[in-house]
Amino acid sequence: MRAALIPMKGLAQAKMRLADLLDGRERRELVLAMLTDVIVACSESRCFDLVAVVTNDNDVCSRARDLGARPIVEPDTLRPPSGIAALNNGLTFGRRYLARRVHIDELVILPADLPLARADDVRAVVDALGAGAGARAVLVRSADGGTNALALRPPEAIAMRFGRGSADAHRAEAEAAGIEPVEIELERLRFDVDAPADVAALSKLPLGAATRGWLDACEGARAAGRQQADR
Repeated sequence: MRAALIPMKGLAQAKMRLADLLDGRERRELVLAMLTDVIVACSESRCFDLVAVVTNDNDVCSRARDLGARPIVEPDTLRPPSGIAALNNGLTFGRRYLARRVHIDELVILPADLPLARADDVRAVVDALGAGAGARAVLVRSADGGTNALALRPPEAIAMRFGRGSADAHRAEAEAAGIEPVEIELERLRFDVDAPADVAALSKLPLGAATRGWLDACEGARAAGRQQADR
């Protein structure tokens, strides 16, 4: 049994590095749009028995359910409540639930901020995981050295090390566990949205439908605002 797991922090805390560019509503709508595109890519790949989202946010849970994904609610006792440690703690909790309660055999972790993700990309990660029962770790490195996909068999094979330089950290964890890590290059999965420059690049990229809809609406609203100001 194979599952996809997508971590998603609370919307109030999402993408604070974009606060100088986007207001709170715009950031909230952007992260929900990107989450939508990642869930759709997972679902359309037809690679998973289950697509799950681990979060502590009720609105994120609702969006996940609407898209046919299973929300896994982080307990209030999970600390710290924010930052990279919270991301890794949430992922550890989510995959433990999937491994020990749902009894999955394979896990693919994808961040929620991959607006270019397509079903073909997800299938490529799963294909690299391969068949069989042997331990395996597959990763896709982001443009800045992070991890934008991590596939594991068994699902708890290595510790979670998401954050700065996490691709190398995950490779080291795999090697320490006696697993030869497999790293594949997928151009669309190299791109994520963390900084204002990433948002500025969106208009020139082949976005998923939900993120494209967010961008068009955002640009339309700003154009209307400029026209109103000029009157």
